[in-house]
Amino acid sequence: MKRLLRLASVLFSILFLTACAQRAPQIRIDQQAPQTEAQRVWAKYRANAEQKSSARPFSLSSSFRFKTPDSSNRASLRVWGNGQAPARIDILGPFGSVVASLRLSETRSVVYEPESKRAVYSDSGQNLFVRLGLPVPVSVQDIIALLRGNYEKLFPTTYDTAYVEGTSNIAYTFSSQSKSNNTSQTLTDGVLVLNKQGLPVVWEQKDKSMSISFEKYDKGLPNKIKVFAGTERSALFLIKERTTPVSPFEPQALDLVLPPDTKLEQMRPML
Repeated sequence: MKRLLRLASVLFSILFLTACAQRAPQIRIDQQAPQTEAQRVWAKYRANAEQKSSARPFSLSSSFRFKTPDSSNRASLRVWGNGQAPARIDILGPFGSVVASLRLSETRSVVYEPESKRAVYSDSGQNLFVRLGLPVPVSVQDIIALLRGNYEKLFPTTYDTAYVEGTSNIAYTFSSQSKSNNTSQTLTDGVLVLNKQGLPVVWEQKDKSMSISFEKYDKGLPNKIKVFAGTERSALFLIKERTTPVSPFEPQALDLVLPPDTKLEQMRPML
């Protein structure tokens, strides 16, 4: 089970890792933005967010880089699904071998390590990262949405106040009632910075416990995403390819078939 605990640490590192060379973006908001300009940019953002349906089949590949006090590694991800759960993820090692496989569904999330032939699962109603003892405001499904460029269910649909940020960006803050009024949105207690094209530049939690930056846009989608937790932990995703299959994946393509001799254990919180 120790190997799987280390694997769980790696999964955690995918999101929030120590990388001293990177620093979270600094948001500076000194004055309110002109109302007309703020509404125009927000309208562009909302039109773009609504256009990118999260219900479509998808497949993507990405590299990710991470450091922890105990290790320094990089790996690759293959992610695919039909838009809604279940989704599949393969974590690949340096030579393309599958280090770990995940299947995420509404009822059960499973992490399987082929080398040790062991798997752990988390039942319905328990966020995978919470079960790992990581009380963070995003889930693995949220990270998949970020990589796909689907923000519809991540950020609020209406804003409270808009401010000038930097030389040309606009930063939007949200009412404390956003969470209760938009229960489907995951991230509401923070600031969302958009450029003049209505594309996300930075999201920052109100308490600065987490921020996300979006860079290298291509056809309206970011190919470089950085996730920061506080001042010490960060992760870098570099999107290599995004595709939209013509037909949905067959159920078997989204299954995670465990060998008969697999030892399946319930995931326990990491202490």
